[in-house]
Amino acid sequence: MDITPVSTVLAEVGFGSPVLNVLVPNEQNYTTLLMQPRGEIEGSAEGVRNRDRDLAKLQFSRFLEDARETQADLVITPEYSMPWEVLCDNIKDGVIPEKGKLWALGCESIKYSELDEIKEEFAPFATVLYETMPPDPQRFTDPLAYVFLLGDDGNSKVVVLVQFKTYPMGDNDHFEISNLQTGAHVYQFDGQDIKLVSLICSDAFAFADEGHADALYDRALIVHIQLNGKPRQTQFRQYRDRLFRFGGNATELICLNWARNVQEWCGEVKKSWKNVGGSAWYLQPTGFDDRDETLAANHKRGLYYTWCDALRSHALFFNYKPATYFLEVTKVVHLGVPKSISRSRGPQLRRICIWDAAAKAWVEQEAADDGFPTLVAESGNAKDEIKRVAETNPFQAERILALCSGKISGDDWHTLPSLDSCVINESEIIYRVTYCQDTNENACDFRVARLKRLGRLWDILQGDENSLPSLQDIKGNISLNWSPDFPHQNIVSDKGQRATVIYMGEDSGIAQVEKVKKIAAECLRRYFSDDSDRRSSLQRLAVWYRDDKNQVVPFKPHQYVQIDEAFEASEYDIGRSE
Repeated sequence: MDITPVSTVLAEVGFGSPVLNVLVPNEQNYTTLLMQPRGEIEGSAEGVRNRDRDLAKLQFSRFLEDARETQADLVITPEYSMPWEVLCDNIKDGVIPEKGKLWALGCESIKYSELDEIKEEFAPFATVLYETMPPDPQRFTDPLAYVFLLGDDGNSKVVVLVQFKTYPMGDNDHFEISNLQTGAHVYQFDGQDIKLVSLICSDAFAFADEGHADALYDRALIVHIQLNGKPRQTQFRQYRDRLFRFGGNATELICLNWARNVQEWCGEVKKSWKNVGGSAWYLQPTGFDDRDETLAANHKRGLYYTWCDALRSHALFFNYKPATYFLEVTKVVHLGVPKSISRSRGPQLRRICIWDAAAKAWVEQEAADDGFPTLVAESGNAKDEIKRVAETNPFQAERILALCSGKISGDDWHTLPSLDSCVINESEIIYRVTYCQDTNENACDFRVARLKRLGRLWDILQGDENSLPSLQDIKGNISLNWSPDFPHQNIVSDKGQRATVIYMGEDSGIAQVEKVKKIAAECLRRYFSDDSDRRSSLQRLAVWYRDDKNQVVPFKPHQYVQIDEAFEASEYDIGRSE
């Protein structure tokens, strides 16, 4: 793999370099339009392409029309997706990016000799550039087509710069190893101190192994297009480890895959991949907008927040279903911008569209299906309450579920990098309860267990069997609630009285139950400065568990009921809770 400046390629044919909006480090946000297509493909020794030709032509044509109408600064489709006839016909019809815009289109496979034919046919409409390789009629290429405009309005020229996949994907049948003709060059767009490069699926292997990630990590936007049934496989993650291991916080990564459940046809034989989507946006800016209202707005439209602890980065995953996404994004870095307006908020999803077969168009949806309305029934009689909270703010619902289960490790447990369901490790398995499209067995078990524990706690609170004196005055008139003003309490009465209630379930020993209660008590002690508020919060702390006789019982129910002192002394050192 050779990282080649686009300016060098253009200079060889007498062209200057484009000034791309996405690479100008000013305070003006840029927009991007992404397509995550429906996966019904066919693969053979002739290449990889969409199986339903008519549908693909229609969907991708409408997508390019949307790209033109929205004036998106960066337009991306995944590997092997854009039909060449759609791209060619649209450019001939004048559906092209305006000056300063860049289209990065993963195209269906094509043989090198066929690309030569397109280049000649296209001469009146666009200049087609690509690296020189010997034609191999027995192999196909896996191309990415960069489309952009050069020159002034009165003397402009469309350029199609084609980049070939440089490294074959490994599989049991050696499909690409046997049939793919690989290139050598990965093209780098250089802006004003920001650079952009794109990887095609397994290019990521060489990108990590050959040290390119080390050279490009700073002030870079990396686009990674894929047709990948296992996007979080270990080797595919290694380049992300390299990109984000350095300081500087000025690297962003867009991974764009096909939608979930790809269907692959080889002749008349169909293979179901049963894959996750895996499209995601990774970034590390210190000014990232992590306010609940911002992330909840993204969530509603289909962009879901997680914190990747292994990379120390924010990772926002797209809904797994087929859709197009229009986002407004802060530049990778700001230079010469006053601090008062320089804040790297991250991507804001402004619009999600799904395909409407009747209208033959991508139609905007008010909200995306995150899967939670189907799963919420696992919480039994609490389903209406937790659903109500999630519809208003899914992160409040995640916090309530965590606190109800006793999953707290310190007084910052509710911040997103510490909230257990929002954290992903190096496996990138997503445990979010209110975004439940990840089909990993551990993630499914986690979500169901957490909801069931909430349902059991709700029944305890509504019943007489395990009622506590300290909760009698709010019994029967409560609702689930989480507020940043009362971060360690999870229910509130109709009169505004708050309490902390926890159910430790069937899988907790007495030592663990005692530990959790001490941590919760210490969180409340630290948070409330007023003696009366502190005393009241401790009296309204209740923890239940199932004992050795299989009975649900409260743990030390009278522990704080009679207290009349300020309790300045700590029972538990949160800082040593691990």
